[in-house]
Amino acid sequence: MSSIKIIHRPAKCIGCRSCVTLAPHTWKLNEETGKAELIHGQPRKDCFVADLFECDVSSNQKAQEACPMNLIQITNI
Repeated sequence: MSSIKIIHRPAKCIGCRSCVTLAPHTWKLNEETGKAELIHGQPRKDCFVADLFECDVSSNQKAQEACPMNLIQITNI
């Protein structure tokens, strides 16, 4: 199992779609709420956490940098 995790705190998401555009294998837009969702994200308190494959790290780092609300975090656990 991957030790690289991606964390998303969606409460303040403004639906800018930068994560969906930059890393479409990891993110999708919820059409009802207009907010981004972490694909395969598991709920944890105020966030969602998912394993991140090594091949998806670069695109998600770009998404992390592009998020205007700073709601994405990539970490090694």
